[in-house]
Amino acid sequence: MDISQIRSFIAVAEAGSYIKASDLLDVPQPTLSRQVRALEVELRACLFHRHGRGVRLTDKGSKFLDYARSVVHTMDTAILSVRGDGASFTGNLIIGLTPSIGRQLIPTLAPRLKEKFPLAAIKLTEGLSGALYDKVLTGQLDFALVFSPASSPSLSIEPLATEHLYLIGPDTGPDTTSDIELGQVVKLPLILPHSNQWTKPALETAAARLGLRLQIDLEIDSTASAIEIVAAGGGYSIMPGSLRKSNTLPQLSWRKIVSPSLEPVISMIMPTRLPRSELSKAASQIAKEVLLDMYQ
Repeated sequence: MDISQIRSFIAVAEAGSYIKASDLLDVPQPTLSRQVRALEVELRACLFHRHGRGVRLTDKGSKFLDYARSVVHTMDTAILSVRGDGASFTGNLIIGLTPSIGRQLIPTLAPRLKEKFPLAAIKLTEGLSGALYDKVLTGQLDFALVFSPASSPSLSIEPLATEHLYLIGPDTGPDTTSDIELGQVVKLPLILPHSNQWTKPALETAAARLGLRLQIDLEIDSTASAIEIVAAGGGYSIMPGSLRKSNTLPQLSWRKIVSPSLEPVISMIMPTRLPRSELSKAASQIAKEVLLDMYQ
């Protein structure tokens, strides 16, 4: 197994076709096929299902893809780390943000990064805190901004700001702005994220301490979809208060949760056991400055 085989596998997986991947990599298709086949032999697993229009990943292929991306990203970072200063701010940069943080940061952060690092390939990806946490651990992200991450010897965690959680609902009725106690929240039909992240476990723990239990009607990992369902009268959800600043949201009621108040901490997480490029270090400093400006 070598890095060229892994790069070929990733290209075919992302293109969904040997022909398209061959064009993208400028590698003859037979060569590409041999590299992927050699990888399958090494792994003792079939990575693709062939069909008339191309290929699709098998279950084992999907499982291997995340690790393959992590390997390539780590290798590229390692190569850049030993090159001269002229290459310090080139290469790939992949940053993870939760949807609520991304809505606020990306309009300011993206232009700042492109201006500062014009030769770098910059990717900003959104996801729930739990998913971003796992991707930083496996080296798929250079760093991420998440809510209240669990401690890990493999991560550097830097707390940056405190959020407040709000109950969001349809913008109807006379009482749509006052604070609301958690004892009242648990009586409402809630739409919460399914994936392992801060919001749902924190709510369940706080409710249990009061001898209460949440009424979860739907679990959905898409913040945008949850907001649309709430706006249409399909239930209530819990969102960070900073999301209220977005100009693209539908009309909603926002009620701060109190008794107890729920305050997740926004933290920057970075891997400690993988090499970090100068680009990643410089970009994380810029992301931190933009976030702190938002919360002043």
